[in-house]
Amino acid sequence: MFNRKHLRTLLGITILLAITLSACGPAATPTPEPTATRPVRPTFTPTVIPTDTPVPTDTPVPTDTPTPLPTDTPTPEASMAVVIGDEESNLRAGPGTNYPTVGQVARGAELEIISRNAAGDWYEVCCVDGQQAWIVARLVEVTGDPNAVAIAANIPAPPTDTPVPTRPPAQPTTPPQPTAPPAPTNTPVPTFPFAKEDSRPGEINTNPIVTFFGALYNPAKDLTKAVGEPYKLVVTGPQNGEAPFHDGLFEVGPFGQFIYNVKVELPLAEGTYQAYVADGAGNRVSESWEYTVAGELRTFFPRWKQR
Repeated sequence: MFNRKHLRTLLGITILLAITLSACGPAATPTPEPTATRPVRPTFTPTVIPTDTPVPTDTPVPTDTPTPLPTDTPTPEASMAVVIGDEESNLRAGPGTNYPTVGQVARGAELEIISRNAAGDWYEVCCVDGQQAWIVARLVEVTGDPNAVAIAANIPAPPTDTPVPTRPPAQPTTPPQPTAPPAPTNTPVPTFPFAKEDSRPGEINTNPIVTFFGALYNPAKDLTKAVGEPYKLVVTGPQNGEAPFHDGLFEVGPFGQFIYNVKVELPLAEGTYQAYVADGAGNRVSESWEYTVAGELRTFFPRWKQR
């Protein structure tokens, strides 16, 4: 293959030869056949591949920074006053009983506490008939923190007493004569035919019974003439019982420890008992003796004397 240098050399030689032959005269000389030349191949020019123009990158759009919303500060829950006083509790115009009453509120009502006085013994509440009022602290039960209740800034001044107008001195008059007070009427005490005579102290008894030894004397207290039937000894209390008085008196013990003409025995039961005399129809005819059965103190001695 010819390169560009060989091609130029070959062309120079050809031109030089043509000049030489034309100088030699008209003699005909055979025309040399042209040497076949190879077509010149174009040299390969490398195609410049354009480099990609960098695509501009998008400038990032600034993102919106969210503005934080203010958080709500929780409002402290208002303290409530639950009325625990009487069926109707008074409400007043100020913190004190010297203020006028402005209304009443029923037990169980709930009122919002607005403020309190400095001593903390009165609360200003809302609302009754559209207006604020005061209630004493001891009549309400506070829900919430009582110490969080603010002290009232403006407390109405207590009312001043209205002066009583003075009157001119009245002309002296004859004072009325005092009337004697009516005599008191005393409730008549019932009079029974038998009066309480005596009752010796109770005695210790370990038996599982309660015993009453009764005696019913005649007006002269003649021990040979006891008062017997139709009267009877009646005992009431935790246990009840009765028995008729006998016509004769009984003496217990070698030295006359006690005398009786009726005995009532009851099952053991502690408590307070009443003992009295009744007639045959069951009507009470004497005052009562009262005894207390406790521990081993179980024996008693009621006595009466006929008037």
